[in-house]
Amino acid sequence: AAHQLRTPLSAIKWTLRMLLDGDLGKITEEQRGFIEKTYKSNERMISLINDLLDVTRIEEGRYLYKPVLTQIENVVQFVIDSFKEKIRRKKIKLEFKKPRKKLPEVRVDVEKVRLAINNLLDNAIRYTPVGGRVTTSLKCGKKEIELSVKDTGVGIPEDQKERVFTKFFRGANVMRMETEGTGLGLFITKNIIEAHGGRVWFESEENKGSVFHFTLPIKKS
Repeated sequence: AAHQLRTPLSAIKWTLRMLLDGDLGKITEEQRGFIEKTYKSNERMISLINDLLDVTRIEEGRYLYKPVLTQIENVVQFVIDSFKEKIRRKKIKLEFKKPRKKLPEVRVDVEKVRLAINNLLDNAIRYTPVGGRVTTSLKCGKKEIELSVKDTGVGIPEDQKERVFTKFFRGANVMRMETEGTGLGLFITKNIIEAHGGRVWFESEENKGSVFHFTLPIKKS
């Protein structure tokens, strides 16, 4: 059923995009405002369906991985670049820290690791106020590479931290904000990273921010 929903939603998305780009003729500013709201709602619905499909595949053992050798910094940069417009709109300063020395390769499913990083960055940007800061860092150990995403956002209440990686978790402080999310991203991220032999953890202080970390094993020579 979810697959059947995704196809018409995608068609609606591209029709709305054509309207916004003027491919179907001129529109008024009032019309543009309505279409933009509809476009964003449509994107949220597609995102929810994609997350639900991923969760179903994970729970049924059908989430297949196709690992290849890759440079993790390139994967991270790809995800960062996809957030440029959102970062610009929120006036967030995003920094990417990585070692000067070239990092060793990792063997990962690039698409799924992109999704894991995307979920962490999306949360960091979503829950960081206008003008805040998000820092993505890479560091290399003897056996693994660690990625961290640090924000100056709302943080996670102490009494809710143990539920962070469960399905549909959204903090009580987040529920009061005018933001939307599925509450599935961290559950999916944890499963992706652990399937690669990595670890996921975080530190957070309410009203000060959070840091999420994960590791990926270095390819053995």
